[in-house]
Amino acid sequence: MSTLRARSAFVAVASTSAAALTVWRVLQWRARRKARLVAERAARMVQDGAMIDFTDKAITTGLVETATKRASKWLSYQSIDSAQPMIGQVGGISFNKRRVLSLPPDYVLKPLHTDHRGFREAAFYEAVKMASQHGRRGAAATATTPYNKKNSDDGDASFAAIEKCDAWAMTLAMFLHDAIVAESEHTVVASWKALHKEIDLLKSMAKLTASYYGIVEQNALPSNPNEVPPLPRTMSEITSDSYLLLSDLTSNFSKPCAIDIKIGRQSYEPGASDEKKQRETAKYPSQYEQGFRIVGARIFDSDHPDSDPDGFRQLDKHFGRALGSRDSVKDALRTFFTSHCHAAVYNESIATRSRRAMSSQSLASLTSVDQPQPKDTMLRTRTLSNILQQLRAFQRWFEDNKCLAFYSSSIFIVYEGDPNSSNKDLSNVKMIDFGHVVRQAGGDPGYLYGVKRLSNMLTEVLEEGNDCKNR
Repeated sequence: MSTLRARSAFVAVASTSAAALTVWRVLQWRARRKARLVAERAARMVQDGAMIDFTDKAITTGLVETATKRASKWLSYQSIDSAQPMIGQVGGISFNKRRVLSLPPDYVLKPLHTDHRGFREAAFYEAVKMASQHGRRGAAATATTPYNKKNSDDGDASFAAIEKCDAWAMTLAMFLHDAIVAESEHTVVASWKALHKEIDLLKSMAKLTASYYGIVEQNALPSNPNEVPPLPRTMSEITSDSYLLLSDLTSNFSKPCAIDIKIGRQSYEPGASDEKKQRETAKYPSQYEQGFRIVGARIFDSDHPDSDPDGFRQLDKHFGRALGSRDSVKDALRTFFTSHCHAAVYNESIATRSRRAMSSQSLASLTSVDQPQPKDTMLRTRTLSNILQQLRAFQRWFEDNKCLAFYSSSIFIVYEGDPNSSNKDLSNVKMIDFGHVVRQAGGDPGYLYGVKRLSNMLTEVLEEGNDCKNR
């Protein structure tokens, strides 16, 4: 009898142990599976390559809808029916490209590419906006939203129960120091640290870019640029009528002198085809050495024979590509920062500095505009100093940046070309064009090289200009 009882007890214990082991194996399998999924998702958020999976329809649709809703908040106060082709556009001008539109009082509509470049540029602006508005918590939550939408179902009770079971399994596995779960946890922690660093960088990037207000669409562009474009409509995809709504970087200037400088030692992304590499390199073979190239510029020089009726000279991409040597590039930059004005305007600044050493009578004679004055030039040294100070902020950002690369992106510089303006020293420097931004381990040494080269060249122009003044 006792033997039977012992046998029964053994069977019960063995059955219970087997059941417990089976349950543990199932929980362990689910914990490891869940840990791997979480680790993979976390790693994907910071992996090298494009910042958005533009092949995923759900993600791109959500992106465009979010950007459209953002723009609708502004359009409730501002209509785009008065948008007209921008006067003085300095970059992105060609026969087959849509023009940038100007929208009063201080907006521009930048055409979006209908391929991956449009989604990637919109995603970059959205990421900068989220990081600047909500910091780490809000931007990180947004980064995981596409996956949450695809992998959860709040209305399914059975799914919620499984999720709860997985949570218990993960807790137990971590308590027992399961090797696979621990490794996955390490991956998740490392990925979130990298994401937090990226969000901090994007937050500081907001000061280096134009203000962003979302995406708008026009049903059709008029064939006649003087016609009024139709009203926008909301959308869930990028079309040939889609535009980024941005702040106009030239709106505060009376005579805006602007230059578009493409920064970096190469303008193609890693992994580009040989054909793409050759095509981009052929545009400006000196770019690797120079670190940048001039895409276009607009200079206020009303007396120049090539100036338009508004008094501006337009320098196109072919001008920049013809600048093969370092000296020719520096001469072009010096020309851009030189005001062409009458001697009275130029001598006024000299007279101001020498006021104590001159009588009021001689000063009046020097600055008098009653007599005919010869045409003269004046290097805008104070403007150059302000721009160099702004460029130092770009250099610091790229020195801190260890995760993002900006291929085929530009620095846009604008300053007041009217030396008689009350804001004659006003200037603005911003980054533009983000259709080829990628996550890249180590950051973007090519862009940093270009910023340094540009700053060094402008510093030389400034020092040479100061030396001429002091002679």
